[in-house]
Amino acid sequence: MSRPLPVYDFATPAAEEFPSIITLENTNVCNLRCIHCPQGQGFPDRPDFHATYMSWDVYTKAIDEIAQYPITLLRYSPDGEALIHPQFLDQTAYAKAKGVKPVGLTTNGVLLDNPAIEQGKRLPRKTMMERLLEIGIDLIDISLDAARKESYERVRVGADYHRVWSNIHRLLYHRDKMNAPTKIMLSIIVQPDITQEEVDEFVKYWTPLVDRVIVRGYLTNLGLTPSKPGTVVDQMSGVERWACPQFWKRITIGSDGSIRFCVVDWLEKTVIGTIGTHSIRELWHSDEYARLRKAHLEKRYADAHDLCGPCTDWMGMRWEWGFELAVDAVMGKRKVADQPPPLPNAATSGGIVPLTSIGRHAA
Repeated sequence: MSRPLPVYDFATPAAEEFPSIITLENTNVCNLRCIHCPQGQGFPDRPDFHATYMSWDVYTKAIDEIAQYPITLLRYSPDGEALIHPQFLDQTAYAKAKGVKPVGLTTNGVLLDNPAIEQGKRLPRKTMMERLLEIGIDLIDISLDAARKESYERVRVGADYHRVWSNIHRLLYHRDKMNAPTKIMLSIIVQPDITQEEVDEFVKYWTPLVDRVIVRGYLTNLGLTPSKPGTVVDQMSGVERWACPQFWKRITIGSDGSIRFCVVDWLEKTVIGTIGTHSIRELWHSDEYARLRKAHLEKRYADAHDLCGPCTDWMGMRWEWGFELAVDAVMGKRKVADQPPPLPNAATSGGIVPLTSIGRHAA
């Protein structure tokens, strides 16, 4: 029996009113140079790159609007490492105090053991991870990407495997000791530099320890990272392109307050507004967003935007199997399978499929 096709529309009336996922980039600065990320492919060396840290004024204006609506996730990500921002604990505390829920952090985990700093002052004998748990952050998603020291440090250039491995275990220890409700997820990217054996080893080791393990496919970030054989593009050969779910699910706020429709757009070519000048809701209901959605539904991708036409990152964004499912699973909102339904006409069958999230240990 054939499975029903996904519905290319808003999932709920609330999602139509306001984006269900807000990706907020509090800085575009990162402490690592991972090989699968633009940060590791010369992005910070570009002449048009400017290290930026989101101002308190921009941040609070964004949060004040987000707090008015029910959402699936406020996610600190994507271009930089959020823990680098000197006001990150203050930012998280502000969002929680305003009632935003759930609040999630995507991090490389290196700085979780750094001393906690709030309101410009170092807290005695407190680490970042401890304060995040005390503040009540809802989700911490750590990008680990390897099961072994040698491959980890080859992929995540500039990181110390033992430090991050220890940080994860310490985070789990403090979470359980404090009986904190924070959920913890770990992720790995399937790429030629990591063997399938190591991916399986990663899943086997971490599944009993954390709330969910995510396995992601390698994407090229709109050409800012190199194509690699045997990854998403090859695996998705033969699959008909679908409308990008971002136009119905999420919006991204850059560290300078710019609002863009594409989370993968590191060069900010898809900016449609600015915090302080436009409201998020206003843009979500704008004629421009309606035009973009219509073009994608009609498969006129190049007409939607110059970046949409040649994009291959849509291959990692399935309508019926996105990151929001992993969030809902760990937050206890619904049960989610460990594997997604198969894609018709895909070049690969079984094994690891190039999806946004392949989860295990679901709630």
